[in-house]
Amino acid sequence: MQTLEIEDLRVTLDCEGARQYRKVSYPVRYGLYSEISTPRFVYQFNRNGEVKFLQGRRDGWPHPAEWLKRTPGNDWLYYSAGEYAELHNLTGEFYLPCPSYASNALLGGDPFSQPAVRAALDSLGPLWKRLQRLATAGSPPEARKFLARAAQADGLCLRRRAQRLHEILGCRPSVLPPDARHADYDVLPVVVADGCAANCRFCRVKSGRAFRVRDRRDVLEQIEGIRDLFREDLVNYNSVFLGDHDALRAGPDMLESAALEAYERLGLARSRLAGANLFLFGSADTLACSSEALFERLDRLPFNTYINVGLESPDEESLKELGKPVSSAVVKEAFERMLDVNRHYSRIEVTANLVFGQGLPQGHLPAVSELLSTVPERTCVKGAAYLSPLVWGERPDGRERKRLLDAFRQIKFTSRLPVYLYLILRL
Repeated sequence: MQTLEIEDLRVTLDCEGARQYRKVSYPVRYGLYSEISTPRFVYQFNRNGEVKFLQGRRDGWPHPAEWLKRTPGNDWLYYSAGEYAELHNLTGEFYLPCPSYASNALLGGDPFSQPAVRAALDSLGPLWKRLQRLATAGSPPEARKFLARAAQADGLCLRRRAQRLHEILGCRPSVLPPDARHADYDVLPVVVADGCAANCRFCRVKSGRAFRVRDRRDVLEQIEGIRDLFREDLVNYNSVFLGDHDALRAGPDMLESAALEAYERLGLARSRLAGANLFLFGSADTLACSSEALFERLDRLPFNTYINVGLESPDEESLKELGKPVSSAVVKEAFERMLDVNRHYSRIEVTANLVFGQGLPQGHLPAVSELLSTVPERTCVKGAAYLSPLVWGERPDGRERKRLLDAFRQIKFTSRLPVYLYLILRL
């Protein structure tokens, strides 16, 4: 690490952050990065010179322990601290990532409407122009390479790289598995299958495409494209997301092949971060009918594998209302299979999605409570249930928000599995 003073900028090169993701109530940075501090803001850049974190330094900033984070899809998230104990109880995390786009969030307000947050984002344009000047003159030689790279990765460049990411994948993943929170949603995506066999009527993130498994050549081309796009910053990733909405249905051969190719070609063994994670979605009927051979092969991979399964409701009438084309018997069978997999495979964790909100039949919440409260205690070492509120875009008013959170807490109180709110974040 080296720190240089350039005009009123404090430039710190090659900072070393934490090497393992942790659940803590204070800001932590991971992997390798560089930093520029001005009197008003702190900017942190990844190994490719792309700005990734941004934080205000003056009194107008909403909270001294909150920050902005930019995703590979070029979205900004505002990490809100809220009330630590309450937030951790609701989400399993000490910070809430608030997206700048429509989502299903019950919490977090609208930080992007605050003048200090807007001013921070507006400061990037002048900063890039200034770095361009400093990279050619007026800066120490040891800083010029970083300054030039950071200046080149300006707003237009970042938009083009995000567009290139989605071109490589052949789509824009509209939602990440909730378990990706364990890696702060920093995942390398590889799409192994398009669409979803169910295309449930209630779903706001479905692509509408029919389910189709990609061929292996396409998957390998994606991995090569991801390697070329992320370049030097690959060392800051230890997690892969196999997309899209029901990768589990792609089958054992595709899943094993894609996971191993990604692990090798993306250099996860050389990551600055400890361990390796594999995240994917599965549907209730896919999980229920998956063979033991599939899980045996996944368990042998060099990953901790997290499979998030959409159950939605164990109530027959509610499933019909949601437009989910499975029976309550299949949902309950999938739930039992989830518990069984979690009990028998040390490197696989299956979690469940369920919904709650207005307009559902009266039998929905009692059925959810019964499902989660009757889990045998010996099966509760792993696994969790995520409850997704059926809201989108504008947050509910105070009364409706309280009603939804009361319903959530009631389910959480009686459940023998951990229960958290599901926040929909895209890539």
